[in-house]
Amino acid sequence: MHQTGHIIVLDQDPQILSLVQAATGRASLSFSSVLAFQKKWDQVHPVAFFVDVPLDEIGETFQFIPQFKARWPFCPIIVIVADLVGDGALLSEALASGADDVMCKPLKPKELLARLQARLDALAKRQFKEVVPLGDLILDKTHRTLSGRSATRHLSSTEMNLLLCLLHAKGTVVQRDTLKRRCWGQVYVSDNALNRKLHEVRRIVRELSAQVEITTLYGIGFVLELVGRSVVEDTGVEPVTSTLPALRSTR
Repeated sequence: MHQTGHIIVLDQDPQILSLVQAATGRASLSFSSVLAFQKKWDQVHPVAFFVDVPLDEIGETFQFIPQFKARWPFCPIIVIVADLVGDGALLSEALASGADDVMCKPLKPKELLARLQARLDALAKRQFKEVVPLGDLILDKTHRTLSGRSATRHLSSTEMNLLLCLLHAKGTVVQRDTLKRRCWGQVYVSDNALNRKLHEVRRIVRELSAQVEITTLYGIGFVLELVGRSVVEDTGVEPVTSTLPALRSTR
């Protein structure tokens, strides 16, 4: 079976790498330190991390975990420690730094695999909720980015809310007042202000996508559409039959 990506093991003990590979059946790469891995991280595609933390390097190691999470937010990080006895400060510090789990030595293969699969499953479900595919676009709600073709654009909170509001309508028309209410709440927003924001969102979509369009139905509202397809095809939701007139513009 073809596999993409590697499990990354940050540890000076070669036995940890052997155990991880044997337990998971997956190709793994070992680095002796966080700094050694950082020199190579543009060349690898991690699917999970196992980080062995020596007692004399706890602070140094934990300070890098937030960087890993920022770069690979849906990649589980499992910290390996020699012991968790005491008041639980080490466990608390590991989880607070962004680790997804903590295991104690000696490692047990079945437990290691079970914990890894549980974390992968949880993060995959979270990713499904936070990363939304739409035609040839990917909308990342966590980082407020829209990616397509060969580029990624950051969105303002208002631009993100407008795009999500149109997306959640599943190809049905969203009226102006609905967009204003859902994106600005009780704040008064003029039609011109809404038009300017929609123009900017439409410009970004056109720049990134050859399939997605935001269509204006004059006097009625706006629709997010896929060229030659239905938004419903990507969402699995049954379409709603519309009797609205075909008075459309993409301007």
